[in-house]
Amino acid sequence: MVPWQMSTAFYRPIFARAALFALAVGMSGPFLTLYAIRLGADSVDLGLLQAAINVVPNVLQLPFGRLTDRWGKRKLILYIGSTIYFVIFIPILFVYTPKEYVLLLSIQSVANAMMTPAFLSLIGDATTAENRAGIMAKLNLLNGVGSLIATLFASISVVLLFGASRSGYQFMFLASLVFGAIATISVHSIREPKQKSIRESMQPFRDLLKITKTNPLYSQFLFMSTVYGFFMSLMWPLTGLTLAKVHNAGVIEFGIIQISAMVSYIISQNIFRHVFDRAGRVPVLVFSRFGLIVYPLMYAFSPNVYWLYVANLIGGVFSALADTSILAYLFDSTPSGQRGVYTSLYNLSTGMSYFAGSVVGGALVAAATPFFGLIPALQYVYVISMLGRSALAIMHQKLIETKKAETNLRQALLEELHLGTSGKPRRPNLE
Repeated sequence: MVPWQMSTAFYRPIFARAALFALAVGMSGPFLTLYAIRLGADSVDLGLLQAAINVVPNVLQLPFGRLTDRWGKRKLILYIGSTIYFVIFIPILFVYTPKEYVLLLSIQSVANAMMTPAFLSLIGDATTAENRAGIMAKLNLLNGVGSLIATLFASISVVLLFGASRSGYQFMFLASLVFGAIATISVHSIREPKQKSIRESMQPFRDLLKITKTNPLYSQFLFMSTVYGFFMSLMWPLTGLTLAKVHNAGVIEFGIIQISAMVSYIISQNIFRHVFDRAGRVPVLVFSRFGLIVYPLMYAFSPNVYWLYVANLIGGVFSALADTSILAYLFDSTPSGQRGVYTSLYNLSTGMSYFAGSVVGGALVAAATPFFGLIPALQYVYVISMLGRSALAIMHQKLIETKKAETNLRQALLEELHLGTSGKPRRPNLE
Protein backbone atom coordinates (compact mmCIF):
# COMPACT_ATOMS: atom_id res chain seq x y z
CA MET A 1 0.00 0.00 0.00
CA VAL A 2 1.51 3.33 -1.01
CA PRO A 3 0.80 6.53 0.94
CA TRP A 4 -1.52 8.17 -1.59
CA GLN A 5 -3.76 5.10 -1.55
CA MET A 6 -4.22 5.29 2.22
CA SER A 7 -7.72 6.33 3.24
CA THR A 8 -8.83 8.29 6.28
CA ALA A 9 -9.58 4.96 7.95
CA PHE A 10 -5.89 4.04 7.69
CA TYR A 11 -4.86 7.03 9.80
CA ARG A 12 -7.59 6.61 12.40
CA PRO A 13 -5.67 4.14 14.65
CA ILE A 14 -2.59 6.37 14.47
CA PHE A 15 -4.69 9.33 15.57
CA ALA A 16 -6.26 7.24 18.34
CA ARG A 17 -2.89 6.17 19.71
CA ALA A 18 -1.63 9.76 19.69
CA ALA A 19 -4.71 10.99 21.58
CA LEU A 20 -4.59 8.18 24.16
CA PHE A 21 -0.86 8.65 24.72
CA ALA A 22 -1.45 12.38 25.24
CA LEU A 23 -4.18 11.60 27.77
CA ALA A 24 -1.85 9.31 29.70
CA VAL A 25 1.12 11.68 29.74
CA GLY A 26 -1.06 14.73 30.38
CA MET A 27 -2.35 13.28 33.65
CA SER A 28 1.00 13.89 35.35
CA GLY A 29 3.41 15.51 32.89
CA PRO A 30 2.53 19.17 33.61
CA PHE A 31 3.15 18.62 37.32
CA LEU A 32 6.50 16.79 37.26
CA THR A 33 8.43 19.97 38.11
CA LEU A 34 6.02 20.95 40.89
CA TYR A 35 6.39 17.50 42.47
CA ALA A 36 10.17 17.80 42.29
CA ILE A 37 9.95 21.11 44.16
CA ARG A 38 7.71 19.43 46.74
CA LEU A 39 10.41 16.79 47.21
CA GLY A 40 12.91 19.56 47.96
CA ALA A 41 14.54 20.21 44.57
CA ASP A 42 16.60 23.40 44.11
CA SER A 43 17.54 25.14 40.82
CA VAL A 44 20.39 22.69 40.17
CA ASP A 45 18.11 19.70 40.76
CA LEU A 46 15.53 21.21 38.43
CA GLY A 47 18.21 21.69 35.79
CA LEU A 48 19.13 18.01 36.13
CA LEU A 49 15.44 17.11 35.94
CA GLN A 50 15.00 18.96 32.65
CA ALA A 51 18.26 17.45 31.38
CA ALA A 52 17.11 13.94 32.30
CA ILE A 53 13.78 14.42 30.55
CA ASN A 54 15.45 15.73 27.38
CA VAL A 55 19.00 14.42 27.07
CA VAL A 56 18.37 10.75 27.86
CA PRO A 57 15.67 10.16 25.22
CA ASN A 58 17.38 12.35 22.66
CA VAL A 59 20.81 10.70 23.01
CA LEU A 60 19.39 7.19 22.86
CA GLN A 61 17.08 7.92 19.95
CA LEU A 62 20.04 7.64 17.60
CA PRO A 63 20.79 3.95 18.23
CA PHE A 64 17.07 3.24 18.57
CA GLY A 65 16.48 5.07 15.29
CA ARG A 66 19.02 2.82 13.59
CA LEU A 67 17.29 -0.19 15.12
CA THR A 68 13.98 1.06 13.74
CA ASP A 69 15.37 1.49 10.22
CA ARG A 70 17.14 -1.87 10.14
CA TRP A 71 14.61 -4.02 11.97
CA GLY A 72 11.47 -2.30 10.70
CA LYS A 73 9.25 -3.70 13.49
CA ARG A 74 7.88 -0.33 14.50
CA LYS A 75 4.70 -1.61 16.14
CA LEU A 76 6.65 -4.05 18.29
CA ILE A 77 9.03 -1.28 19.35
CA LEU A 78 6.02 0.86 20.29
CA TYR A 79 4.63 -2.02 22.38
CA ILE A 80 7.87 -2.52 24.30
CA GLY A 81 8.60 1.17 24.78
CA SER A 82 5.07 2.00 25.93
CA THR A 83 5.05 -0.85 28.45
CA ILE A 84 8.33 0.21 30.05
CA TYR A 85 7.38 3.89 30.00
CA PHE A 86 4.15 3.50 31.94
CA VAL A 87 5.27 0.73 34.32
CA ILE A 88 7.90 3.15 35.68
CA PHE A 89 5.07 5.13 37.27
CA ILE A 90 4.77 2.36 39.88
CA PRO A 91 8.14 3.01 41.60
CA ILE A 92 7.67 6.77 41.11
CA LEU A 93 4.76 6.48 43.56
CA PHE A 94 7.22 5.68 46.37
CA VAL A 95 10.14 8.11 45.87
CA TYR A 96 11.06 10.60 48.59
CA THR A 97 14.14 12.44 47.29
CA PRO A 98 14.74 14.55 44.15
CA LYS A 99 17.68 12.36 43.09
CA GLU A 100 15.59 9.17 43.14
CA TYR A 101 12.87 10.99 41.23
CA VAL A 102 15.28 12.20 38.52
CA LEU A 103 16.75 8.70 38.21
CA LEU A 104 13.36 7.09 37.60
CA LEU A 105 12.38 9.76 35.08
CA SER A 106 15.67 9.08 33.29
CA ILE A 107 14.79 5.38 33.02
CA GLN A 108 11.37 6.35 31.75
CA SER A 109 13.07 8.55 29.15
CA VAL A 110 14.91 5.50 27.79
CA ALA A 111 11.53 4.02 26.90
CA ASN A 112 10.53 7.30 25.32
CA ALA A 113 13.67 7.07 23.19
CA MET A 114 12.46 3.71 21.87
CA MET A 115 9.02 4.98 20.92
CA THR A 116 9.75 8.31 19.28
CA PRO A 117 11.79 7.26 16.21
CA ALA A 118 9.49 4.30 15.61
CA PHE A 119 6.35 6.45 15.67
CA LEU A 120 7.89 9.24 13.58
CA SER A 121 9.26 6.75 11.05
CA LEU A 122 5.82 5.18 10.75
CA ILE A 123 4.21 8.58 10.17
CA GLY A 124 6.90 9.63 7.70
CA ASP A 125 6.37 6.55 5.54
CA ALA A 126 2.58 6.81 5.79
CA THR A 127 2.48 10.37 4.44
CA THR A 128 3.61 12.31 1.38
CA ALA A 129 4.84 15.88 0.90
CA GLU A 130 1.29 16.81 -0.11
CA ASN A 131 -0.53 15.61 3.02
CA ARG A 132 2.30 15.48 5.57
CA ALA A 133 1.80 18.91 7.15
CA GLY A 134 -1.95 18.32 7.40
CA ILE A 135 -1.49 14.93 9.10
CA MET A 136 1.12 16.36 11.49
CA ALA A 137 -1.17 19.28 12.31
CA LYS A 138 -4.00 16.87 13.15
CA LEU A 139 -1.69 14.73 15.28
CA ASN A 140 -0.53 17.81 17.16
CA LEU A 141 -4.14 18.89 17.53
CA LEU A 142 -5.10 15.52 19.03
CA ASN A 143 -2.07 15.65 21.28
CA GLY A 144 -3.16 19.06 22.50
CA VAL A 145 -6.77 18.01 23.06
CA GLY A 146 -5.72 14.88 24.93
CA SER A 147 -3.29 16.81 27.12
CA LEU A 148 -5.89 19.50 27.81
CA ILE A 149 -8.55 17.01 28.90
CA ALA A 150 -6.06 15.12 31.07
CA THR A 151 -4.70 18.24 32.74
CA LEU A 152 -8.20 19.57 33.46
CA PHE A 153 -9.22 16.24 34.94
CA ALA A 154 -6.06 15.88 37.04
CA SER A 155 -6.09 19.49 38.30
CA ILE A 156 -9.74 19.50 39.32
CA SER A 157 -9.62 16.00 40.84
CA VAL A 158 -6.52 16.72 42.90
CA VAL A 159 -7.80 20.07 44.20
CA LEU A 160 -11.24 18.67 45.11
CA LEU A 161 -10.17 15.31 46.49
CA PHE A 162 -6.64 15.63 47.82
CA GLY A 163 -5.63 19.26 48.17
CA ALA A 164 -1.84 19.74 48.18
CA SER A 165 -1.09 16.37 49.76
CA ARG A 166 1.26 13.71 48.43
CA SER A 167 -1.76 11.52 47.69
CA GLY A 168 -2.81 13.95 44.98
CA TYR A 169 0.40 13.41 43.04
CA GLN A 170 0.11 9.65 43.50
CA PHE A 171 -3.39 9.86 42.03
CA MET A 172 -1.94 11.62 38.94
CA PHE A 173 0.73 8.96 38.48
CA LEU A 174 -1.81 6.15 38.82
CA ALA A 175 -4.08 7.83 36.27
CA SER A 176 -1.14 8.02 33.85
CA LEU A 177 -0.51 4.32 34.40
CA VAL A 178 -4.12 3.34 33.66
CA PHE A 179 -4.49 5.46 30.53
CA GLY A 180 -1.00 4.40 29.45
CA ALA A 181 -2.09 0.77 29.47
CA ILE A 182 -5.00 1.65 27.17
CA ALA A 183 -2.67 3.61 24.86
CA THR A 184 -0.32 0.62 24.67
CA ILE A 185 -3.16 -1.73 23.72
CA SER A 186 -4.30 0.69 21.00
CA VAL A 187 -1.07 0.11 19.06
CA HIS A 188 -2.53 -3.23 17.94
CA SER A 189 -4.97 -1.47 15.58
CA ILE A 190 -2.28 0.40 13.64
CA ARG A 191 -1.52 -0.95 10.15
CA GLU A 192 2.17 -0.66 9.47
CA PRO A 193 3.03 0.51 5.92
CA LYS A 194 5.79 -1.27 4.07
CA GLN A 195 9.17 0.32 4.57
CA LYS A 196 11.95 0.54 2.00
CA SER A 197 14.64 -1.97 2.81
CA ILE A 198 17.95 -0.41 3.84
CA ARG A 199 20.44 -3.24 3.94
CA GLU A 200 23.33 -1.09 5.00
CA SER A 201 21.76 1.34 7.41
CA MET A 202 23.99 4.15 8.61
CA GLN A 203 26.12 3.48 11.67
CA PRO A 204 24.88 5.89 14.34
CA PHE A 205 28.10 7.48 15.52
CA ARG A 206 30.69 6.61 12.86
CA ASP A 207 28.76 8.24 10.01
CA LEU A 208 27.44 11.39 11.67
CA LEU A 209 29.86 13.56 9.68
CA LYS A 210 28.89 11.77 6.47
CA ILE A 211 25.19 12.42 7.10
CA THR A 212 25.68 16.15 7.53
CA LYS A 213 27.99 16.41 4.50
CA THR A 214 25.74 14.53 2.09
CA ASN A 215 22.55 16.38 3.08
CA PRO A 216 23.26 20.13 3.40
CA LEU A 217 19.54 20.92 3.58
CA TYR A 218 19.23 18.78 6.67
CA SER A 219 22.55 19.78 8.25
CA GLN A 220 21.78 23.51 8.05
CA PHE A 221 18.42 22.94 9.72
CA LEU A 222 20.07 20.71 12.34
CA PHE A 223 22.66 23.37 13.22
CA MET A 224 20.15 26.19 13.63
CA SER A 225 17.74 24.05 15.63
CA THR A 226 20.54 22.94 17.94
CA VAL A 227 21.77 26.44 18.75
CA TYR A 228 18.21 27.73 19.11
CA GLY A 229 17.50 24.82 21.46
CA PHE A 230 20.27 25.91 23.82
CA PHE A 231 18.84 29.40 24.29
CA MET A 232 15.30 28.04 24.44
CA SER A 233 16.12 25.57 27.22
CA LEU A 234 18.02 28.08 29.38
CA MET A 235 14.73 29.09 30.96
CA TRP A 236 13.17 25.64 31.38
CA PRO A 237 14.42 24.97 34.94
CA LEU A 238 13.37 28.48 35.94
CA THR A 239 9.67 28.46 35.06
CA GLY A 240 8.74 26.18 37.94
CA LEU A 241 10.77 28.30 40.35
CA THR A 242 9.14 31.47 39.07
CA LEU A 243 5.68 30.00 39.58
CA ALA A 244 6.30 28.29 42.92
CA LYS A 245 8.76 30.68 44.61
CA VAL A 246 7.98 34.07 43.07
CA HIS A 247 4.21 33.78 42.56
CA ASN A 248 3.46 31.10 45.21
CA ALA A 249 1.66 28.92 42.65
CA GLY A 250 0.24 25.51 43.48
CA VAL A 251 -1.40 22.67 41.56
CA ILE A 252 -4.30 24.77 40.32
CA GLU A 253 -2.02 27.56 39.02
CA PHE A 254 0.26 25.05 37.32
CA GLY A 255 -2.82 23.50 35.79
CA ILE A 256 -4.13 26.84 34.51
CA ILE A 257 -0.72 27.59 32.97
CA GLN A 258 -0.80 24.32 31.05
CA ILE A 259 -4.44 24.68 30.09
CA SER A 260 -3.88 28.23 28.79
CA ALA A 261 -1.13 27.04 26.48
CA MET A 262 -3.06 23.94 25.41
CA VAL A 263 -6.25 25.83 24.55
CA SER A 264 -4.47 28.30 22.28
CA TYR A 265 -2.34 25.45 20.88
CA ILE A 266 -5.40 23.40 19.96
CA ILE A 267 -7.28 26.34 18.45
CA SER A 268 -4.21 27.38 16.45
CA GLN A 269 -3.62 23.87 15.12
CA ASN A 270 -7.19 23.82 13.87
CA ILE A 271 -7.29 27.34 12.45
CA PHE A 272 -3.86 27.41 10.81
CA ARG A 273 -3.60 23.79 9.65
CA HIS A 274 -3.26 24.77 5.96
CA VAL A 275 -0.78 27.62 6.44
CA PHE A 276 2.23 25.28 6.31
CA ASP A 277 1.36 24.05 2.82
CA ARG A 278 0.21 27.41 1.45
CA ALA A 279 2.98 29.71 2.74
CA GLY A 280 5.83 27.19 2.77
CA ARG A 281 7.75 25.77 5.71
CA VAL A 282 10.44 28.43 6.26
CA PRO A 283 8.27 31.58 6.68
CA VAL A 284 6.11 29.81 9.27
CA LEU A 285 9.20 28.48 11.02
CA VAL A 286 10.84 31.92 11.25
CA PHE A 287 7.60 33.55 12.43
CA SER A 288 7.00 30.94 15.14
CA ARG A 289 10.59 30.86 16.37
CA PHE A 290 10.61 34.62 16.78
CA GLY A 291 7.22 34.62 18.47
CA LEU A 292 8.47 32.26 21.18
CA ILE A 293 10.44 35.09 22.79
CA VAL A 294 7.14 35.85 24.54
CA TYR A 295 7.97 33.19 27.15
CA PRO A 296 11.26 34.57 28.56
CA LEU A 297 10.01 38.15 28.15
CA MET A 298 6.83 37.64 30.17
CA TYR A 299 8.36 35.29 32.77
CA ALA A 300 11.15 37.79 33.41
CA PHE A 301 8.95 40.79 34.12
CA SER A 302 5.54 39.41 35.13
CA PRO A 303 4.17 41.28 38.19
CA ASN A 304 1.75 38.44 38.96
CA VAL A 305 0.74 34.99 37.78
CA TYR A 306 -2.02 36.35 35.51
CA TRP A 307 0.58 37.70 33.14
CA LEU A 308 1.94 34.18 32.83
CA TYR A 309 -1.50 32.91 31.87
CA VAL A 310 -1.49 35.46 29.04
CA ALA A 311 2.07 34.50 28.07
CA ASN A 312 1.05 30.86 27.71
CA LEU A 313 -2.04 31.78 25.71
CA ILE A 314 0.13 33.70 23.25
CA GLY A 315 2.96 31.19 23.34
CA GLY A 316 0.59 28.32 22.57
CA VAL A 317 -0.14 29.87 19.17
CA PHE A 318 3.53 30.06 18.23
CA SER A 319 4.24 26.61 19.68
CA ALA A 320 1.54 25.11 17.46
CA LEU A 321 3.02 26.76 14.37
CA ALA A 322 6.56 25.76 15.36
CA ASP A 323 5.83 22.09 16.10
CA THR A 324 4.15 21.38 12.77
CA SER A 325 6.59 23.39 10.65
CA ILE A 326 9.60 21.72 12.32
CA LEU A 327 8.31 18.19 11.74
CA ALA A 328 7.20 18.97 8.19
CA TYR A 329 10.62 20.45 7.33
CA LEU A 330 12.41 17.55 9.01
CA PHE A 331 10.47 14.95 7.04
CA ASP A 332 10.86 16.92 3.80
CA SER A 333 14.64 16.99 4.19
CA THR A 334 15.15 13.29 5.07
CA PRO A 335 15.00 10.19 2.82
CA SER A 336 12.36 7.51 3.22
CA GLY A 337 13.68 4.39 4.90
CA GLN A 338 16.21 6.38 6.91
CA ARG A 339 13.89 8.75 8.72
CA GLY A 340 14.33 6.85 11.96
CA VAL A 341 18.05 7.56 12.12
CA TYR A 342 17.77 11.09 10.69
CA THR A 343 15.09 12.14 13.18
CA SER A 344 17.08 10.47 15.93
CA LEU A 345 20.19 12.43 14.96
CA TYR A 346 18.11 15.60 15.04
CA ASN A 347 16.77 14.72 18.48
CA LEU A 348 20.24 13.77 19.70
CA SER A 349 21.71 17.09 18.65
CA THR A 350 18.85 19.22 19.98
CA GLY A 351 18.63 17.04 23.09
CA MET A 352 22.28 17.71 23.91
CA SER A 353 21.66 21.42 23.50
CA TYR A 354 18.60 21.13 25.76
CA PHE A 355 20.79 19.35 28.32
CA ALA A 356 23.43 22.05 28.17
CA GLY A 357 20.89 24.85 28.28
CA SER A 358 18.96 23.36 31.21
CA VAL A 359 22.06 22.70 33.29
CA VAL A 360 23.61 26.09 32.48
CA GLY A 361 20.35 27.91 33.19
CA GLY A 362 19.93 26.26 36.58
CA ALA A 363 23.59 26.76 37.47
CA LEU A 364 23.52 30.47 36.49
CA VAL A 365 20.56 31.11 38.77
CA ALA A 366 22.19 29.16 41.62
CA ALA A 367 25.42 31.15 41.20
CA ALA A 368 23.76 34.56 40.87
CA THR A 369 21.13 34.25 43.62
CA PRO A 370 23.53 34.75 46.59
CA PHE A 371 24.76 38.04 45.06
CA PHE A 372 21.61 39.53 43.51
CA GLY A 373 18.67 37.65 45.00
CA LEU A 374 16.38 35.12 43.34
CA ILE A 375 14.24 37.43 41.19
CA PRO A 376 17.12 39.40 39.56
CA ALA A 377 18.97 36.13 38.97
CA LEU A 378 15.96 34.67 37.21
CA GLN A 379 15.52 37.82 35.11
CA TYR A 380 19.17 37.73 34.08
CA VAL A 381 18.84 34.25 32.59
CA TYR A 382 15.45 34.98 31.01
CA VAL A 383 16.94 37.96 29.14
CA ILE A 384 19.81 35.83 27.82
CA SER A 385 17.28 33.29 26.57
CA MET A 386 15.21 36.02 24.91
CA LEU A 387 18.18 37.57 23.07
CA GLY A 388 19.45 34.20 21.89
CA ARG A 389 16.04 33.14 20.59
CA SER A 390 15.67 36.42 18.70
CA ALA A 391 19.06 36.14 16.98
CA LEU A 392 18.56 32.52 15.94
CA ALA A 393 15.03 33.18 14.71
CA ILE A 394 16.41 35.78 12.31
CA MET A 395 19.07 33.30 11.14
CA HIS A 396 16.33 30.79 10.23
CA GLN A 397 15.56 32.95 7.20
CA LYS A 398 18.64 31.41 5.57
CA LEU A 399 17.02 27.96 5.46
CA ILE A 400 16.25 26.51 2.02
CA GLU A 401 12.52 26.14 1.36
CA THR A 402 11.29 22.56 0.84
CA LYS A 403 7.69 23.30 -0.17
CA LYS A 404 6.85 25.79 -2.91
CA ALA A 405 4.68 28.55 -1.47
CA GLU A 406 1.31 29.34 -3.01
CA THR A 407 1.13 32.73 -1.29
CA ASN A 408 2.94 34.78 1.36
CA LEU A 409 2.62 34.14 5.07
CA ARG A 410 0.55 37.24 5.81
CA GLN A 411 -2.00 36.38 3.13
CA ALA A 412 -2.14 32.72 4.23
CA LEU A 413 -2.73 33.69 7.88
CA LEU A 414 -5.45 36.19 6.95
CA GLU A 415 -7.21 33.65 4.75
CA GLU A 416 -7.12 31.03 7.49
CA LEU A 417 -8.80 33.62 9.71
CA HIS A 418 -11.36 34.13 6.91
CA LEU A 419 -10.08 37.62 6.21
CA GLY A 420 -8.80 39.11 3.00
CA THR A 421 -5.67 41.21 2.69
CA SER A 422 -7.81 44.28 3.35
CA GLY A 423 -8.97 42.78 6.62
CA LYS A 424 -12.53 42.25 5.37
CA PRO A 425 -14.19 38.83 5.55
CA ARG A 426 -13.63 36.62 2.53
CA ARG A 427 -16.53 35.65 0.36
CA PRO A 428 -17.24 31.95 0.87
CA ASN A 429 -16.44 29.61 -1.98
CA LEU A 430 -19.79 28.14 -3.03
CA GLU A 431 -18.50 26.06 -5.90
